[in-house]
Amino acid sequence: MHMEEKDMTASLHRRCTRIVVSALFSLGVIMSLQTSVRAGDAREWYIFGNNKSAQGRYEEAVEYYDKAIAADPGFAHAWNNKGNALSILKRYNEALECFGKVLEINRDDVHALSGRANVFTQLNRNDEALESIDRALAVEAKHDYIWFNKANILFNMKRHDAALDAYGKAVEINPNFVNAMLGKASALSALKRYDEALECYDQAIEVAGPEVIASFYEKATLLNQLNRYEEALEHYDMVIQLEPSFDDAWHEKAHMLEKLGRDGEARECLKEHEEVNSGHHGG
Repeated sequence: MHMEEKDMTASLHRRCTRIVVSALFSLGVIMSLQTSVRAGDAREWYIFGNNKSAQGRYEEAVEYYDKAIAADPGFAHAWNNKGNALSILKRYNEALECFGKVLEINRDDVHALSGRANVFTQLNRNDEALESIDRALAVEAKHDYIWFNKANILFNMKRHDAALDAYGKAVEINPNFVNAMLGKASALSALKRYDEALECYDQAIEVAGPEVIASFYEKATLLNQLNRYEEALEHYDMVIQLEPSFDDAWHEKAHMLEKLGRDGEARECLKEHEEVNSGHHGG
């Protein structure tokens, strides 16, 4: 695998991990609204924890979830969302303990099974991740994010054909699932089905519009890999137009310009990259 392909795979994996964990949080919050009345204090602490999670203040969220659990040790949603927060904080063993507590309460809890699968993936325990996500799918076979999670695990295992099928299932369930489209495009690229991959990126752009910068950036990366430098340059320009502080886009644009023999412009791009990377851009 070429270095650019490895970079694209790593980029996809990081993005997918954030997406899956964020989705699991959302699912937990939604379910909390449907939960029957619990101990008043426990529910209040749980809501405070969810609010802190929504603000990205995960250490504080964990503290509130701990208070909710102290008030009601059987509060499965508090255990689950604590596990998600710990996962984001990369406290993986503690996260696994939390998801294990949920599964002691309900062995078929799809949110805990999915969250646990995500943690196993971070620990490179891919067989266990796959077993956990398959258990979730056995309970809930029509959930787009669970299929997406499975696809990410398979992609991480370099089982690209199977990953492609799982991404396709997620898109089939939710035709507007942009990140599943991007995952599908990456799987197609890994299988060297480049024209189909480019079509997937275009589909994602059509559905989501320019707000999803990853669509343009990853398409540019593939065009670069295919030596289609002028087209790649156009897409890096679009990324920079949408997000001027995207330092990797400046760096890759400089490389495109070098390959096209436009050395002066390339040097200017590298200067921009250095400024952005040092946090001085626009200051």
